Amino acid sequence: MDELKVTVAKGEGTPAALTVNVSGPVSVQNVGDLRAALLQALAGAEQLFINLADVTEIDLAGLQVLCATHRSVLQLNKQLSIATGDNDLIHAVSIEAGFQRHVGCAQDRDKTCFWVGGND
Repeated sequence: MDELKVTVAKGEGTPAALTVNVSGPVSVQNVGDLRAALLQALAGAEQLFINLADVTEIDLAGLQVLCATHRSVLQLNKQLSIATGDNDLIHAVSIEAGFQRHVGCAQDRDKTCFWVGGND
């Protein structure tokens, strides 16, 4: 059975950046582990890059953790980038769950919302 794997590495270019690589399923069963890893990484970085290219499954709880991480980044005046590579799964699930937006939430003053892009 596929398991969630989260690894953290120093980001490229700046010592204050961390890359979080996420692989396997991101679901209600393990989202607490992902949340803990993201909060720990965020505590040690000014810039956080989350790579979701190897995610094999994601549910509403997983989408909510990504959204909550973004809100935390905004509150702490840090930076966040999320990449999915060629993995269309997250985009498809976010559309199905109603996460895709034309405008970010009220807290998204820097216009960095991952879900902005509108409905397909």
